[in-house]
Amino acid sequence: MRNERVEAFESQLGDILKEIDRALEEAYGATIQRHPARPAEGQTAHPQYDGAFAVIANFSAGIGSRYGAGYTLTLRIATLCPVNADLQTACEALMVKMLRQRLPEVFPNRKLSVEHDNYGWKLFGDLSLD
Repeated sequence: MRNERVEAFESQLGDILKEIDRALEEAYGATIQRHPARPAEGQTAHPQYDGAFAVIANFSAGIGSRYGAGYTLTLRIATLCPVNADLQTACEALMVKMLRQRLPEVFPNRKLSVEHDNYGWKLFGDLSLD
């Protein structure tokens, strides 16, 4: 059984990630040839499983991270076509911008940060259960 405070935090974080997914679809979805095995945006119960994008946060204990424990953020572009570096960078920039804007709004009593860490992005800071 998981702690209900962890469940609540991750649910709110998941809502932010869904907003980011929608924004990415609006901004870049038409420019990407979606993987043929993925349904169109809005066709599944969760945006992680449809459309051209999947924005995922997974808890990490922080071993090897300069920021310690937190959530590693993955932005997948679901296509069989090569993704150029400029598009990947633009998509990640939108993801980070929205996270940095929405985190203080959704979690006003927590100091949370999003920074590049090793090979990807990391959300870290006050993850206490208080």
